[in-house]
Amino acid sequence: MAVKITWTIAPSCTDQESPSKTRLRVTAANTGNSPVKITEIGIRHPRKSRREFETIERLEILLGPSEKASAYFERDQINGLQRYDTIFAKDDTGAMYYPDTGLAAKISRFLWWRFCLKSMKD
Repeated sequence: MAVKITWTIAPSCTDQESPSKTRLRVTAANTGNSPVKITEIGIRHPRKSRREFETIERLEILLGPSEKASAYFERDQINGLQRYDTIFAKDDTGAMYYPDTGLAAKISRFLWWRFCLKSMKD
């Protein structure tokens, strides 16, 4: 099973050309050959926050090969968190899928989860 997670700033409802400043669109796409049941989409916080995993939306979507599903969130649902590479999708087996990033970004994300260290860019 392979699921690819992407996020973008969602287009506004009234004007499809201009992006909204408060909405995010998270898309889970099944890139494998077997169906995957996505049960929830959430965000992972640092250990220090004492609420490591937070479910934003519970889903029961069965994605066949090359199918995708999107969910829309307001930024206040993720408490103003500015790191969107920590958004995850969880399947019915408990596997969690995160957005694809490069090696440096993966290391930065790991350090942020474990020790709440800021990335080198900040």
